[in-house]
Amino acid sequence: MTSSHYIVYIFLVYCVTGQVIPGQGVQKRIKFPEYDRRTGRIISLLSGDKAVPHKNGVILVKGARLETYKYLGAKKNVDLIIEAPTCLFELRSRVASSPGPMKAYRSDGEAMLMGNGFLWRHRPALLIISNNVRTVMNQGFSINEK
Repeated sequence: MTSSHYIVYIFLVYCVTGQVIPGQGVQKRIKFPEYDRRTGRIISLLSGDKAVPHKNGVILVKGARLETYKYLGAKKNVDLIIEAPTCLFELRSRVASSPGPMKAYRSDGEAMLMGNGFLWRHRPALLIISNNVRTVMNQGFSINEK
């Protein structure tokens, strides 16, 4: 064998033995931020206890928590928090969704939504709760409307 054959052989062995098998590639304490393209400020953050990669850029996030932010001058405030035991996150479209239980609430506790099944789209900011929706409101839903 020539040296170029050895390189090809090593490359093929590496590719075949380096394939991702189920359970491999799990990451703990993950964060997927979304930034405003004009200002560079963070506008939302999806975090989770674990992330398990699936096909086509889809990630299963366990212990999911999504925070959205509003700015008053330079000060960043948490606006909305969405929590779910699990959700799927599509990296390309920046969409998080789940058929399971979820809750969304204002950071000050003045309003809360609970239900089963949701879809969150980063651009434009959109939250859809599918089933068994329950709403509890004291003041309203946006911190900017007090």
